[in-house]
Amino acid sequence: MKIRKRIEMTVETEKFLTVRIRAGKHYEFCKTCNKHAPMLTVTEAARFAGMSSRTIFQLIEAGQLHFRETATGLLLVCFDSLSAEKENNHK
Repeated sequence: MKIRKRIEMTVETEKFLTVRIRAGKHYEFCKTCNKHAPMLTVTEAARFAGMSSRTIFQLIEAGQLHFRETATGLLLVCFDSLSAEKENNHK
């Protein structure tokens, strides 16, 4: 009778994402956070969160993401609130 050995391996991975905000570009005051924070366009926010732009708009309408609209009509999403929302969805 043969004796079989069983080896069990566990692999853990971590994912890091670096978001660089250029000086003066989309670093705005978030009224909800009450501080200056990095702001992303809807497209950038969707790409970062792995969601569609439509989902980003739905989260904004539901009050789950902080946002700011510029004088030119550009909608910017607060990076801090997006990070928190992404963290909550992955738990």
